[in-house]
Amino acid sequence: MKQIRFLAFFAAFLFALAAYAQQNPPAPDAGEHKHGGHMGHDMGSVDDHVKELSTKLDLTADQQAKVKAILEENHQQMQAMMKDESMSKEDKHAKMESMHNSVHTKVRALLTDAQKTKFDAMVKDMEDHMHSQHDKDHPKQ
Repeated sequence: MKQIRFLAFFAAFLFALAAYAQQNPPAPDAGEHKHGGHMGHDMGSVDDHVKELSTKLDLTADQQAKVKAILEENHQQMQAMMKDESMSKEDKHAKMESMHNSVHTKVRALLTDAQKTKFDAMVKDMEDHMHSQHDKDHPKQ
C-alpha cells in the first residue's frame, strides 16, 4: 500500500511539477477539467498545470500551447501505463521516472534562461517535498 501511495505521489509530481506550492487553488472555471479532470490524490487537470506553470514562469501563449501538448501526451501515456496490468510495480516505477525526466527535459527546452532558473527551483522544491513524503512513509529502522 505504501508503494502505491509513493507511486501516486510520483505521478502527481509528473503532472503538478510544483502544485504543492500553490497556496490558494483557483476557483473552477466553466469547462475546466475537460482533459481528464482529477485522477485522484489532488492531481489537477492538464489545464490546471499549464495555468500554474504559466503564472509561476510567466509563459508566453506559444510556450503555454507547447507545454500543454507535452503534458497532454504525458497524461495519455501515464493513463495507458497505469491500466497496463502486465507491468510489474517496479517496471511502472521505472517507466514513470523515465516519463518524469522526459517531461522536464521537454518543458525546460521551451524556456528562457530566466524561466529555466525558476523551473529548476520549482522542480527541486517538489523533489524535496516528494523525498520528505517518502521518508515519512518509509522510516528508517
